[in-house]
Amino acid sequence: MNNSRIDLNLLLVFDAVLRHRSVSRAAEALGLSQPAASNALRRLREHFHDRLFVRTAEGMVPTPAAEALGATVTAALAQLGAGLARRGAFDPRAERRTFTLIVTDIGEIVFLPRLLDMARREAPGVAFRTVHLPAAATRRALESGEADLAVGYVPDLRTGVFQQRLFATEYVCMARADHPAIGEHVTRAQFMAATHAIADAEGTGHYVVAQALARLRPPPRIGLRVPQFLALPLIVGASDMVATVPLPLAFALRRAANVKLLAHPLKLPRIEIRQFWHERYHDDPANRWLRQAVVSLFKDARWT
Repeated sequence: MNNSRIDLNLLLVFDAVLRHRSVSRAAEALGLSQPAASNALRRLREHFHDRLFVRTAEGMVPTPAAEALGATVTAALAQLGAGLARRGAFDPRAERRTFTLIVTDIGEIVFLPRLLDMARREAPGVAFRTVHLPAAATRRALESGEADLAVGYVPDLRTGVFQQRLFATEYVCMARADHPAIGEHVTRAQFMAATHAIADAEGTGHYVVAQALARLRPPPRIGLRVPQFLALPLIVGASDMVATVPLPLAFALRRAANVKLLAHPLKLPRIEIRQFWHERYHDDPANRWLRQAVVSLFKDARWT
């Protein structure tokens, strides 16, 4: 007897006959015809080499073997049903778990406060962890489940993942509020003459800024390179340097530094902010809830 190869549908019939003490009532409860239920009982008897149920005046009475098997089958089916029920739903108010998000420093400033405020109100038991990863490692982390979602400007992440556009934004020029050579507008000539602070932002699409500056003739002077954008507002606010930064970051930090935001004199590509997830988790209720929550955060985003 190989119990590992038994048909689960047969165990459902076994449990129903055990509970109802009747093949016909078991068939009705399962939505089967009586011949189908009788055939299932026959196969069970052959599998276990036991009559399992005997017809008496009180109905189909289990044999000692069926009684011994009954507790195990009933408990296993109940556990399976509970597991399937949990798989089919995600209750954010009752859930206790941590989501791991792949974001940049910009995402942590612009995106996380909104997400945490939403979670405080709608999912108080949910926590978040952020990591910074390049595009190649992002794909692997999403596939393995090490990360649940990636959010940001990652145009090189095109294959192996699902993606959804959240919003589009642009670059602005940031200068010290009382910059001696730049007023309320920055001309191309003023931009070219300035010393620049730039963020390399490895693993994102923001390399287009460095590429655009390198194409200018003569190329402007780069006075500072930093790995991320977060320090730029404070650096610009305390120097005569200018920086090219995404508008949402500049908007979020404009009051924390002595800076002004100016329309950019160069024609730079628009920034498409997207969320990314792996196909393995496309139908996962928790991942689906997280994606829908992120979309709602930026539905009416304004950076003015």
